[in-house]
Amino acid sequence: NGIANDVDIYWNSVHNILRTTPLLPAYTYDGEGNVTGFYDQAARQADGWTFDSMSTSSANPLAYDYYTSRGLQKSHGFTLQASAYAELQPIKALKFKSQFGYMMSAGSSRSYNMIYAINSKVFNDSDQVSQSMNTNQRFTWENTASYTVSFGKHNIDMVAGQSIEKWGMGVQIGGKGYNSIFPNDFERAYLSNTKPKQLSEISVSGKPRSQGSLVSFFGRANYNYDSKYLFSAIVREDKSSNFARGHRAGIFPSLSAGWVISSEPWMENTRDWMNFLKVRASWGQNGNASIANFQYLSTIVLSEEASYAFGSETALSTGAINDTLANPDVSWETSQQVDLGVDARFFNSRLGIAVDAYIKDTKDWLVVAPIPAVYGVGAPYINGGDIRNKGIEFSVDWSKPTGDFTYGINFNGAFNKNEVTRIANSEGIIHGARNVLSEGTTEMYRAQVGYPIGYFYGFKTAGVFQSQAQIDSYTGAKYEDVQPGDLIWVDTNGDGEITDKDRTMIGDPNPDFTAGLNLWVAYKGFDFNVSGYGSFGQQVAKSYRSFADSQRDNFTTDVFNTWQGEGTSNRLPRLTNGSNPNWKNISDIYIENGDFFKISNVTIGYDFRKLVDMKYISKCRLYFQAQNLFTFTKYSGMDPEMGKGTDDDWASGIDVGFYPAPRTFLFGVNLQF
Repeated sequence: NGIANDVDIYWNSVHNILRTTPLLPAYTYDGEGNVTGFYDQAARQADGWTFDSMSTSSANPLAYDYYTSRGLQKSHGFTLQASAYAELQPIKALKFKSQFGYMMSAGSSRSYNMIYAINSKVFNDSDQVSQSMNTNQRFTWENTASYTVSFGKHNIDMVAGQSIEKWGMGVQIGGKGYNSIFPNDFERAYLSNTKPKQLSEISVSGKPRSQGSLVSFFGRANYNYDSKYLFSAIVREDKSSNFARGHRAGIFPSLSAGWVISSEPWMENTRDWMNFLKVRASWGQNGNASIANFQYLSTIVLSEEASYAFGSETALSTGAINDTLANPDVSWETSQQVDLGVDARFFNSRLGIAVDAYIKDTKDWLVVAPIPAVYGVGAPYINGGDIRNKGIEFSVDWSKPTGDFTYGINFNGAFNKNEVTRIANSEGIIHGARNVLSEGTTEMYRAQVGYPIGYFYGFKTAGVFQSQAQIDSYTGAKYEDVQPGDLIWVDTNGDGEITDKDRTMIGDPNPDFTAGLNLWVAYKGFDFNVSGYGSFGQQVAKSYRSFADSQRDNFTTDVFNTWQGEGTSNRLPRLTNGSNPNWKNISDIYIENGDFFKISNVTIGYDFRKLVDMKYISKCRLYFQAQNLFTFTKYSGMDPEMGKGTDDDWASGIDVGFYPAPRTFLFGVNLQF
């Protein structure tokens, strides 16, 4: 199950497969060429394999996924949802509505680690099975009163209401056991649900599920005059149990207005070519309280990491440790947005255009605080700063919706600029994680005032030294003992030395422009649709090998573009071990253009109802669909559209072995009676 995991380099099967030495066999074979097992430590010893014997990069990744809980896990779950409502209308204009919703979910999971020895460093001496079960409940109850009235050309509708939501009213139970009687055959011991007869050690724990609630009060009033002048006002108060008393409430108002200019009498002369024209403006706030429970408390958990001996030196008791530093002042994150827009339709409504300009400010950004590891506990959420997004969105569509031959096309796009405007500390920086591309590397992304969020941080380079003569004549800053084939580092602060102070912005994972395209054509019973989307202006940080961990890690074909003599490369340096600054320094040699456009969906269909008279069938459509059909990009990795490569939710665009989106083909039938 770890195969598709793209969080980091440590629990990522794709990364393990990519970094493994290509010289290592995957399987063992009998004399007739049949697979007899994985190439593990026993096979290595039989063959006398000693190459890089102590490195995890020479551990067979297929065997590791097969023998361990990374691949040997399964889960079951189900969800039940139900809702009911009652509505009362004492007079024509007034309605009362009460709606109750309930959801119950339950699940179980099992994982298994076999006895294995993949190489001399990667092994497990005892079987281990883990199992957990959980239940969870959630209910919502909303009550509203709505009133609608019209007099003359004046139209008013109002809604007032209250809602409550509560979740997490369940339990979670987990157990773990060790023994030595599980057979090393996963199909028999695991998939068939064979239970062990005896466990030499077993632990079981249970705890209530974290609970939370959200209580809201809201009101909305809409007014329009002759469907020409439009006004709306909304206000809501939300109270979340995720925050301490005194910080739980947030009030979020919004206002909007619109003017349908095309309805004005003085626009009469334009109606033969302009069918609709509306301008609109809005301002509003939204709140976000989506964080883990009880961040305002210093919680305590039972953990095996805190086990201790009590009365016996062989039997360990489970201890309790602090789980999170308390932050009693954490409160709502607020997003405030101002929007100005225009909607228009022309030529019998065949052509439609919509344009929006916006500024969105996120205030009191909820983010996990960066704290030193020496604290020994988890970091709490804090209100870490402010972020601004501003840009322009547009949409253009053209269609012919009637007749035997119909068609339509829509193109939409958005320009956006992202900037951190405040960080709630004296430094003005939230530092990103270390050891992201490889062990021993420094931070490579950060949130900093005046920069886009999660921008890539490292050294700039100015090419590769091609000869000793070039090194001798170079007057800029450089490392001692530099050799031909080494990178030319940029002394960004001009102090005459290459130090960590020369690190700067080397890339931005946030796109400047995003776009979408949809085209459809239909003729009698045939229909054809193609859609795609793209992202442009962003960069990607890519590394498919843990270069600082082991110099024997596998290379991608980029290795053929490294410097191998004068004139061979002016971007990638000579090959050295991973501790050399050429590779260990996070620099722009790991940064690539991430532009792409994907043909995300192509569908061809035919409705046989148009061909054959079917008395009881109104539609009988046979269709073929291809998803993720083509990707147009210059990115050298497997997929330019990727996850984040780290635990920080605000980071993005880091490719350390992201499982690429699959190409999927579907055949289907759509019947309507």
